[in-house]
Amino acid sequence: MSSEKLWKKRGVVHGTGSVAAVLLVVGILVVAALLANRYYLRWDLTRERTQSLSPMTRSLLGQATKPLTLTIFYSEGGPERQNAREQLQKYLYVNPQITVNFADPERQPEKAREAGFRHAGNVLMEYEGRRQMADRLEEEAIANTLRKLLKPEGKKVYFLTGQGERDIEDPKAPGMQAACKALENEGYEVKPLNLLTQAEAPQDAAAVVVAAPQKPLVAQEVSGLKNYLGRGGKILVMLEPFQDGGLQDFLAGYGIGLDDGMVLDLSQVALGLGLEMPMIFKYGPHRITQDFKLATVFPRARPLMLKREGKDMALLPLATTMPSSWEKLGKDWMKGGKVTYDEKKDKKGPFTLAALAEIPAAVKNPEEKKEQAPEPQEKKSETAKGYLVVFGSADFAANAYFNLFGNGDLFLNTVNFLAAEEKQIIIRKDEKRPATFILTRSQAWVLFLLSLVLIPLVLAGGGIYAYRRRRALR
Repeated sequence: MSSEKLWKKRGVVHGTGSVAAVLLVVGILVVAALLANRYYLRWDLTRERTQSLSPMTRSLLGQATKPLTLTIFYSEGGPERQNAREQLQKYLYVNPQITVNFADPERQPEKAREAGFRHAGNVLMEYEGRRQMADRLEEEAIANTLRKLLKPEGKKVYFLTGQGERDIEDPKAPGMQAACKALENEGYEVKPLNLLTQAEAPQDAAAVVVAAPQKPLVAQEVSGLKNYLGRGGKILVMLEPFQDGGLQDFLAGYGIGLDDGMVLDLSQVALGLGLEMPMIFKYGPHRITQDFKLATVFPRARPLMLKREGKDMALLPLATTMPSSWEKLGKDWMKGGKVTYDEKKDKKGPFTLAALAEIPAAVKNPEEKKEQAPEPQEKKSETAKGYLVVFGSADFAANAYFNLFGNGDLFLNTVNFLAAEEKQIIIRKDEKRPATFILTRSQAWVLFLLSLVLIPLVLAGGGIYAYRRRRALR
């Protein structure tokens, strides 16, 4: 065989071998990609396992044996989507039943409204026909929402009706539809309650909300509320200035006084808010407001006067205005347009705009308390107490302001406490601080010698060697 034919034959053999090698590598890569897609593996080498889900969250995800859909509300084109996608990969790794979707609240407003969207980063979770909204993308919020979704307790929150109270189905500014949707996303069943047609609040009521009655409640309705509190019930009352809904005497019986005034403040005007929208930064030491560092705004608010605190009942201010606030009494100042502080007629703040009364069970009203045998101490418990929370503003939780600042969070925290769902109270954590890298003395010396001595000497030596070699070749 001539050398030319031998060369061609070797070229064909080598060429075929190269093609086969390329095909083999491509095949291995394809198989590896398919296996990686089906059997996803990851390692978290961080010291605190910050890139992995907690055992509790993994356990909850393992209970989702059927398809679980997560819809994240972020605008298209923003960097938040990619960040959210990367975070949710940790959940997909644990449970392949999870499906992740994205929705743009601006391009899909109907879907966002129907889902109860509040702000960017909300995560709607759907499982077996049930749905819950996670307030944010953090693991704690996702885990708490998933827990409610997998194990629904079906607690019921009733909104009083019959005297012109705020409508839970009204989508307009004064309505309570946003608050209702938020409660449903917390796992509650929201229902109306009319104490004109039934004398007592239902036994399954986790809490009763009285949202700004326009007409005074009749004796039967007030009696129903008293009896409900007496058996350990939980009531949230939200009022407007100049309208007490016939509840002034009822509230006074629990140490909460009212007068016909409205709180004004100049501090928030620089933020574009009106005088009649005082901002709150100071909260009472209670589980509802523990570590609550968000500002809230109380539009058209009336102050609450806490009058009594005895052995059987405790009163606690939950939200207090700034010292710059003042109260205008009556309505005459509205006609004249004079809203500045008048030291002769006005009251100077700070004022309490939200308060909580802790009421022993079996006491319908402190004024009506009868002598009874003392209950054994071991039988007294938190579940035997009634709680009455009063907000001096009904607009605080209305559609127009529910998603403003921390209003919605404070409202939900309050209802969650009243309904004995304290695990669902949102606690805002401080931003994560950068981890401190501390070296031992020996590690510091090794780092010093390596980076400031050895590496510079090697580079200098290499440079000198290259320079001398070039000089020798000239």
